[in-house]
Amino acid sequence: MKPIAEIEEDLADKAESVVGFRPSSKFKRGPIGILIYALCGIIALISLISAGVI
Repeated sequence: MKPIAEIEEDLADKAESVVGFRPSSKFKRGPIGILIYALCGIIALISLISAGVI
């Protein structure tokens, strides 16, 4: 079984041709990545509340 870091590198190589840049785990763990995760979480929470799930 491959380690997670190696799987991330393989996925980043494949995504580079589609996205136009090479996404890295440093970006995801940096302040911008954390801000994006928080924003997505807030949007998901609002969606669940408006749908009546919560």
